[in-house]
Amino acid sequence: PEQCLERAIHLADDIASRPPQAVRAAKRMINLACQRSLADGLREERQEFYGLFATEDQKEGMRAFIEKREPRWKGR
Repeated sequence: PEQCLERAIHLADDIASRPPQAVRAAKRMINLACQRSLADGLREERQEFYGLFATEDQKEGMRAFIEKREPRWKGR
């Protein structure tokens, strides 16, 4: 049980370090997965992905990668 808690906390920290909009989009897609056909789910996932490319966080992620630094997510 103690290992499970440590692993859960590590996973939560990892998720919390990601761009907030991307985390929300992933959670939305996971929650809808059982309610959609595969084709519909993939179509919706593609739209979510395209939408994330218009965010400030996507641009920050690319800049941080090029500059070899940790990104500073703003949730926009």
